[in-house]
Amino acid sequence: MTKQIITWDLGATKCTAGLIEYNHTTHALTCKRHFTVKLAQTTSLEDLIHRLEAGLDFVMPEADAICIGAAGHYDGKYLLHTNAYPYPMHFANTAKLQKWPAFAVIHDYSPIVCATFTSYMEQPKNIKRLNSCAIKPHGRRVALGIGTGLGLKDGVLFANGDFWLGHNEAGHIGIAAPPHADKHHLDRHHEIMRFLHEKNTHQAKQSPITFESILTGKGTANLFEFFHPDAQGITPEEAGEKMRAGEAKEMMDAFAWYTGLFVGTVQLTFMPEGGVWITGGVAINHLDVFDLPDFFAGIYASPAYLMQREEYPLGVLCNHEHALIGSGYYAAKRLF
Repeated sequence: MTKQIITWDLGATKCTAGLIEYNHTTHALTCKRHFTVKLAQTTSLEDLIHRLEAGLDFVMPEADAICIGAAGHYDGKYLLHTNAYPYPMHFANTAKLQKWPAFAVIHDYSPIVCATFTSYMEQPKNIKRLNSCAIKPHGRRVALGIGTGLGLKDGVLFANGDFWLGHNEAGHIGIAAPPHADKHHLDRHHEIMRFLHEKNTHQAKQSPITFESILTGKGTANLFEFFHPDAQGITPEEAGEKMRAGEAKEMMDAFAWYTGLFVGTVQLTFMPEGGVWITGGVAINHLDVFDLPDFFAGIYASPAYLMQREEYPLGVLCNHEHALIGSGYYAAKRLF
């Protein structure tokens, strides 16, 4: 017996929806098709839904469940975001008017954690492993996303297939001072911090300096400006092109080091025996960052409990369907 689940991966700029088939007997989850819409091309939540339904050739009321992984906070009626969506996300009222089945709106990194509970993790094409450590099925695990923002969620899988998810916003923490680093990395770190503080003081609207200031699309632009002062005002898209073209070696090394520093900070915070699993648009589009020596130098800059931490799995989730599959798992366990 199979169930049809509609899942959404809703970000601040675009939304991807998938039609997921769930087999009750085997518990297999299969993404039959998916479709992406840019929010700028839509005029309302109703218009977005109409476009997603047309792209999937499947309407929401015909699903057995709907699970929406979304950036922001859902208060039971509206989805709210620090940077406001282009129109009200009044899911509760829309679901009622359109006669949706059981549905849930969950934190956008909850599906990433849930995807790690599935057979998705058994398919090598889906993962770039950064070490060879075995996954402890019921160990605490962390999903870490490097994209437009910096997301994080931890979770635990129980023996009966149910799960627990944490409540974290680690992307908004300040950049950790490395407790142990060689002179080259430490001097570079202090210079970058000075640059970010100076840049911040000259901006009309000052923003806090956090790991998001470096480990996001906006962060790549900040780092590129640091190493190339004549590139002031470069966009994240332009910085990404420079990275892919091999024109930003110093910047890539620094980005890799801060990624490692953040991973080491996360490991110490959660001690995740189930692993740290990295994803997000910036991470997936620049997988070579994880092959650079500076990445592991950043991890080792936090040397405490390193013997235990080196036994924790570490990898990058590369398949763009992981959020859709993870939402399907959530729906299968919580909405049927």
